Amino acid sequence: MSTSSAQIEPTPVLCQVVPVTRASELEAAYAADRWEAARLGVPARRGRDRVSFVRISQPWLNQAAKRWARWRLATGCAFTTIAAGALALSRFSRFLAEVSSDADESAIDRPLLESYLAWLAGSGLASNTRLQSVVFLRSFLEENRRFLWLADVPSRAAIYHDDMPRPGRPTPRFVTEMVMAQLESESNLAELEPTTRHLVIILTEAGLRAGDACTLAFDPLVPDSVGWPCLRFYNSKVRLEQLVPLSAKGVSAVKAQQQLVHDIWPKGSPWLFPDVRDNPDGTLPYDYHSFCRRLRAWQRRINLHDEKGRPVTVSAHQLRHTLGTRLINAGVPQHVVQRVLGHASPGMTSIYAHLHDTTVREAFERYQQTRVDITGRVLDFDPEAPTADVEWVKHNLARIQASLPNGYCGRPPQQDCPHPNACLTCPDFQTTIEFLDIHRSQAEHNRALLARAEAEGRQRLAANHRQVQTSLDLIVATLERLQADDDDAR
Repeated sequence: MSTSSAQIEPTPVLCQVVPVTRASELEAAYAADRWEAARLGVPARRGRDRVSFVRISQPWLNQAAKRWARWRLATGCAFTTIAAGALALSRFSRFLAEVSSDADESAIDRPLLESYLAWLAGSGLASNTRLQSVVFLRSFLEENRRFLWLADVPSRAAIYHDDMPRPGRPTPRFVTEMVMAQLESESNLAELEPTTRHLVIILTEAGLRAGDACTLAFDPLVPDSVGWPCLRFYNSKVRLEQLVPLSAKGVSAVKAQQQLVHDIWPKGSPWLFPDVRDNPDGTLPYDYHSFCRRLRAWQRRINLHDEKGRPVTVSAHQLRHTLGTRLINAGVPQHVVQRVLGHASPGMTSIYAHLHDTTVREAFERYQQTRVDITGRVLDFDPEAPTADVEWVKHNLARIQASLPNGYCGRPPQQDCPHPNACLTCPDFQTTIEFLDIHRSQAEHNRALLARAEAEGRQRLAANHRQVQTSLDLIVATLERLQADDDDAR
């Protein structure tokens, strides 16, 4: 849920940048085998502000890799992307060292690249890691042909589209509800120091990437048109400011953290989550790696375990996967989940929507055999019946349209609900002019029910009808006024 830059204040600088006053200082920083974003005058997130070329052992490849990385950094690549490219070239360097101790740039020909592809295939690396390794090397070779960082590389040294390893289909890394119940337990959360506790709650409720959450601005809440708080953050993956609706629990965590910052740093801090150590003036945001270490240590303290009692460790990113999976399971359309999680493409969101059909179907069949109607009668279900598949479809469609707090609607979604009045006592209910005639009809019918209940002395029922009638009268009066204004405007 993005918004224009005109509506949102600029994001604070993500790390302390040290201005470089002399060209010689900058050249020395780029010549080093370890780069620090601050020394280069480049913004980067704290904890992800370093790049290492140490493992690129061939001097000629080491220098070319730095020139490539410097050019990419100057053209707008993120610092984390530069780090990933250096890591990919370090793998290629390791392969070259295994093939020949004295290999030079002229050895990089097509047969050598084919050998590297085979080496990667047998390396045991994850499929997406192998793909990333090839993608970066391909980019390096293509751009080298333009700029000749390595002039002696043969022109036939190319990697083609067909050479790309097939990416593996990621499986959802969501956390089971049994484990989430432990992570969301108030008593377990109380074991965390306050800043880390509030950060865990925000990650669970809003699904941010941990690095983005660590660098939230001090006041990230923006009300929508009806006053509901939304969370404003910088999505570093797609480089955009974004807004997502925030739950009441998340809002409480933000406000509690703001008060904590006021108490510890009376002069204020630009960050909602200033680092909790060695940060006397509050100018440093929470370090990502420090947060991950504290998260793991906390899980050990609370003895986090799975359904079989085995110890488990949940990463910060798995909380994001879990929110995506929860939303999909609750029937939220995939394109809406994509907006909530700030994904650039639908394919990224499909990871969360990918659930094993057999597991879900087994759960459905167990549910079907425990259904009870309003008379207390257990409803029959035969999983082998010809109608079993269509009932499975109806069940999922009905859950999307009419999920209830104490059960599910058994009607197909194409059929209207004859009991709409329950929503009229809900503070989150919203309606429009197009439903005015329905509300008029409901008001007339409810007025008759109210009169009957009062005549029969059924005070509790009358009170319920009276509450509904008050809402209906207010809704009808407002919609009639809006309709009159609309007619006048025409």
